[in-house]
Amino acid sequence: MTELARYVQLHPYQVLYALLALCGLLVINEVRHALEKRTLRRALLRPVAAVSAVATSPAPGAPPKAGGGVGAVLGTLLVIGAAFYLWPLIQGQLGPSAGAAPVSQALSSGTYRGLASGAVGSANITLHLNLLSEPKTVQVETPFGTYGFQGEIRPQTGGTFVSGQLVDGNGLAFGSLKAHVTSTQVTGTIGAGPVQGNLDLRR
Repeated sequence: MTELARYVQLHPYQVLYALLALCGLLVINEVRHALEKRTLRRALLRPVAAVSAVATSPAPGAPPKAGGGVGAVLGTLLVIGAAFYLWPLIQGQLGPSAGAAPVSQALSSGTYRGLASGAVGSANITLHLNLLSEPKTVQVETPFGTYGFQGEIRPQTGGTFVSGQLVDGNGLAFGSLKAHVTSTQVTGTIGAGPVQGNLDLRR
């Protein structure tokens, strides 16, 4: 479950898009099922009405609750979505204190190089880390310039979780960085808003 929580932390937009797509499919399926149920009920009631006059005025029954079914599906999806986004927060509060590696093993320093690949293309990224000293520093070189980092640096089992904003020399935010750093590689996302690229950096 820790790996799932880490994936959600590093890829929040991908998880959100997947949940929205799943929600749309389930709603469409629920509407189709309700229409089929209504058609079937009308087909079954038609012969009964022709047999006797008594059958033409049956006791009123509850109409198909298509809206209720859709509401139940949406409620379930909201619960699942909340669980996806709350679980990393719970892991951040409980996980590191319960089973994290020692800070000396989790933190790392060095230079990592590779690509950030996304829907709009890919770009060369160089990440400079100095996490073994105080203050800890993170610097990112992109095709658009070199940026500093402001945010959270948290030791985790097998590495370090880095999450925050990339800022220029004037302190203005350029984008965001969410990454899991190990002694050999960096994975995660970098970008601005919904335009995100998946990191694949190696030491």
